Amino acid sequence: MEQNKFLNDSPEQVVVIPYPRTIRITGVQPEKAYGLFDSETGTQVTGFKKGTDGQVEFARLNPNRHYDVGAIEGMGDEKPQFAIAWNLNMKDNTDEILKNSGNLPVDFPSPYVIIDNNNKNNVFNIVDDKGETVGQIMNLSQTGDKPLFVQVWTFKMKDDTQK
Repeated sequence: MEQNKFLNDSPEQVVVIPYPRTIRITGVQPEKAYGLFDSETGTQVTGFKKGTDGQVEFARLNPNRHYDVGAIEGMGDEKPQFAIAWNLNMKDNTDEILKNSGNLPVDFPSPYVIIDNNNKNNVFNIVDDKGETVGQIMNLSQTGDKPLFVQVWTFKMKDDTQK
């Protein structure tokens, strides 16, 4: 079964507050959990927090690190671990965007969804709104069918300067 959810269907809003560095997710859904990833290495840097209180917040973050936010469904009592691998033609505009924000909160500009094509090796494609693959998610702790990674918010975007 292939899943591809429309990006605009997501009620979540993911915002970074430059100082003190905080990531706040509003409009969270109780069936989802949210976690942070190091944008440079793709490693998961926090556990997943369930969206049961209407908002999820990650505070006192390292201001020298860029973060991606991931959402999963069906977490249960597990402590899942994932990794992100972005395509080589992706660029990260976090510093430029935050520098020009006047220290005001900034929405994460790039939401991407995950395609679940019943991949047996626990690697799933991250796709943009045109269905083009921009990276991959690896489930490092898969046990059965859960949890399912569903979406990523990031400052990374396709680098079209090479065309």
